[in-house]
Order: sequence, then structure tokens, then C-alpha cells
Amino acid sequence: MSSLLLRGLPRPASFSAARLAGALVQVSLLATGAAPAAADDPAVAFDFARTVECHELDPAEAPALYPGEKAVECTLRVSVNLLAGNAGQIEELRVEATDPDRRLRVLSFSPQTTLASEFTGPIERTTTNENGHALGLSLGGEIPAPIGNVVAHVAPSANGTLTDREVVTEKECRVPPKQTIIAAGTIDEAHGVFFKVRPSSQTTLEGMHEFTVRLIVPENWRGDALRITCSASGTGKMLWVKQHKTWARTAAETALYLAGDAAARQAAQRYVSR
Repeated sequence: MSSLLLRGLPRPASFSAARLAGALVQVSLLATGAAPAAADDPAVAFDFARTVECHELDPAEAPALYPGEKAVECTLRVSVNLLAGNAGQIEELRVEATDPDRRLRVLSFSPQTTLASEFTGPIERTTTNENGHALGLSLGGEIPAPIGNVVAHVAPSANGTLTDREVVTEKECRVPPKQTIIAAGTIDEAHGVFFKVRPSSQTTLEGMHEFTVRLIVPENWRGDALRITCSASGTGKMLWVKQHKTWARTAAETALYLAGDAAARQAAQRYVSR
């Protein structure tokens, strides 16, 4: 298709190989909709442990358990490293932990959905309205005086002023607006959990993030695996049009093992090193 488009273009005698290659690239971009990455597009790298230790919870912390079940808690630490580009173009980080075999169920997780505001207290607004009224009166004229041919210009006057002043002050207090900086919930019928982390003026997306998940497992559980998926997304330009883009995505399995179980720990290490 590219060659057909080029046949209709006027070709000067000095049409060099470099210019021909450039024309081919432009035609290819128009045909496929692809565009080269901009210089400020962010390059992001994720890192997380491939084995994670789980601690068994006291039954009092999980009263909803059925006979033959127990609850364990694990902490996932995800490191986000901006390698290049503009961090301001990263609008959201998403971390998912799912059980493809659907043997584990999510009991609870942390952090939960969090809202934050840039204001430290309520927003106060004061409005003052002032109304005033004034009334004045003056009288003037000429009075002839019998002193020869002289006319005395006398201007007697009376002036009265009436002022009415009213001041009204209104005070309004509003709750400051909040934005979501963390959104979290279950997925895959509670066999997984997701976390969305968004930037704010008080937080940064780059660095270490901790996510705690409590799972319901069989009573004789010693270990299993979760699939961890991390992605960074934002808005970028594609052929001069702003579009939603995924800047980076990483997925791998992380093996879980029960704390204090040396055999389960070794099995987890063998599992991820296959």
C-alpha cells in the first residue's frame, strides 16, 4: 500500500534515498496510526519480590471464617523507578494481585480508598454589602436693600442631610473539595485485589509502595502463588491527538509461603526460579 501511495507523489530528479526513507516512514505512520515515542514520554521500571512471607492471623481478627479455614496476611512492596521522561505525564499506577487458580479469597486489604485535599481546613468566604442614603436641601435668592441704587445680593440658605447606612456581612463555610489519591477494591469475584495510586501535590508516585492483603486459605495451607501486575498510564500524543497510553507494564508470579515453614520457603524459591 505504501508503494501505491508513493506513485502518486511528484518525484523531483534530486529525490535522494534519505528523503525516500522519510516519505516511507510518513506513509507508514498514516497507514498504521503508529507514532514514534516523544522525548518526554516517561520510561518506568517496576520491581517487587518474587517470594513473600505470610503470617497467620489470630482467629479473633477474622471472625467470619468457616471451619477448615484460616487467614494469612502478606505485604507486597512495589518499587517504581522513573528512568527517563516527564513524571508529570504519569497519571496513575495500577497494581493487581490475583489468584489464577481461585483458591485464595481476599478478606481485607490496605490501603483502602483514600481521598485527600490540598486545604488544611474548611473554606471560609465573607461577603460585606453596604447601603447608604443622603438627603440635602438649600434655598437662595436676592433681596433689594434701600441703600441708594445698591441691590444687596443676599443668599440665605438652609441645608439638611439625612443619612441611612446599612452594613450586611455574610459568612459562608464550605467543606474543601477532595480528590482520590488511592482507589482499591476486589476483582475476579474476590479472588484478587487492585490498587490505583494517583499523584497529588503532597505525594509522589516514584519510590516504594506497600500493599497489605489478608487472604482466606485452607486450614492446612502452607504456600501458593499470586500473579502481580503493575502498570503506569497517562495521557500522551498520538499523531497530535491526546490519547490514553500505557507507559509501562510488568507481570510476574510471586510465591507465598507460611512464616516459619522452611520447607515451604524453599518450595517457593524453586517455584519462581523455574
